[in-house]
Amino acid sequence: MNYSSQVESATDNRPQQRQIRRYLMNSLVKRTGKDVTSDDPGPANFERAIINSGYGKFNYLLLLAILPASFSSIFSSSAVSYVLPSAECDLNLTMFDKGLLNSMTFAGMISTSFFWGFMTDTYGRKKIMFYGYMVTGILSLASCFSHTSWLLIFFKFLDGVTISGPYAALMSYLAEVHNEAHRSRTYMWLGVFFSLGNISLPCLAWLIIPQKWNINLMSKTIEISSWRVFLAICSLPEFLACIAMFAFPESPRFLLLKGRREEALEVFKKIYAVNTGNNPDTYPIKDLEEEYDTVELSSNTVKDKVRVCLQQIKPLFVPPNIYKLIAIGLIQLGATIGSNSIRLWMPQLFSMMEHFKNNYTKNNYSSSQPRFCYMLGQQPTNNSSSTSFVNETLNVAHVCIPTVLNARVFINSIVIATTGVVGYTLAGSLITVVGKKKLIATCFVVAAACCGSLYWAESTNSILGLCSVFVAMSSIGGACVVNIIVDNFPTCLRTMAVSLTMMVGRIGAVIGNLLFPVLFNLSCIGPFILIGSASLVSALLVSLLPRKHSETDKSKNVI
Repeated sequence: MNYSSQVESATDNRPQQRQIRRYLMNSLVKRTGKDVTSDDPGPANFERAIINSGYGKFNYLLLLAILPASFSSIFSSSAVSYVLPSAECDLNLTMFDKGLLNSMTFAGMISTSFFWGFMTDTYGRKKIMFYGYMVTGILSLASCFSHTSWLLIFFKFLDGVTISGPYAALMSYLAEVHNEAHRSRTYMWLGVFFSLGNISLPCLAWLIIPQKWNINLMSKTIEISSWRVFLAICSLPEFLACIAMFAFPESPRFLLLKGRREEALEVFKKIYAVNTGNNPDTYPIKDLEEEYDTVELSSNTVKDKVRVCLQQIKPLFVPPNIYKLIAIGLIQLGATIGSNSIRLWMPQLFSMMEHFKNNYTKNNYSSSQPRFCYMLGQQPTNNSSSTSFVNETLNVAHVCIPTVLNARVFINSIVIATTGVVGYTLAGSLITVVGKKKLIATCFVVAAACCGSLYWAESTNSILGLCSVFVAMSSIGGACVVNIIVDNFPTCLRTMAVSLTMMVGRIGAVIGNLLFPVLFNLSCIGPFILIGSASLVSALLVSLLPRKHSETDKSKNVI
């Protein structure tokens, strides 16, 4: 060994000191959001590289791009609920068909959730987002030409299959182009965009669905169904998201995991140039640390990849993690059975109420108001001079008259969506004061009380108020489940635990929307008993979960 080699060995081969130095610097970077190691000539890790790329125009343009992407997720799962009353006669929809239409998007998401996770990690975030939003937009546009109920149901299932991929890729992409200081803020904006999507959807439906458009072709007047136009317009955010995401580079973190350091460095330079306006060559980082996907490098065969993945998630399915996973999964199941069932069925239920009230005031001069279930389950008969009523779902020999949706139906949906936004805002402030478990349990108890009170509600305003509070409380409870996962699972298992509980939540949405019409045909109160009971069980399971260990307890366990 020559002299220069001895000096290099003596100065650089100090792994423990270098590891401590890197840990302290990374900790300071995470706290301050500023780079303190730009003068270090060695290769930079991802966090240091993304911090040096800055935060500015690139990130703002990305926020603008994810606006149509977030709208597409909301429109894909919820748009069909607003066309059910109008499409009932065109497609001969039964109550069970409507339940299938409300649940098919979630069923499609469930069937391919693991597949899209593999595809995203294999082919990259950008490709999945670009082609995923393109195909979803084409399917959404094709669904408006459906002439039978089964064809529309099939298209909605495919819609859920395809939208699951770009949505998962978008979640990963946002985390991989922001440093730790800005990551949570970006997801907060994403939540705001989802809320705007929930509010804008009924506004768009209100603008389009009540319209009657006619077109004259060769002296024939052809009526254009407004609900088909509504579905076609709801596909626009998906095409806009496809175009927007094409303009952005591949995730630099993904490129690093694939060993493509040069390409990742070029992406960092582009982000730096857009944010600062400087020449890309002035980017202070000149080299990146090697960071490989350990699962991919373990073997090239699919069988070995699956084996390694199973080994990584195995601790999640052994005690005590398995018990906590089951409990949290059931909590999410109960939350989504309630929130996604009532929320998606509200336009149909309000339409039935308005239809009943119009006929009721014409045939009855009594000042008393019928109860909620009475308005939903019955309608006046046309062959009797007296005010007699028959169950609507059993009257199979009637002529189908298209439902004309008045403004009240859409205003009610807007109020419910707005209440959810206000509820999320208040919950964000209260969760640190009240505590996670107490807040979630309280939300589910209040939701169950509101659901049970609907049976005795009479006025439209009281029904709207109860439904709004129920949807807000159950949605907040379900969203806060992620915080419970953080408290109950170690870091290495949290992502898989979140994925599994989200999948269980989507199963709950499918179960709730399929059981709703079945129970409704048996008795109007049936679905509300199911949903209220699910909320109470969720509240009970939250109270049974172990408390979060304090730092003192953790220190004792370590010792």
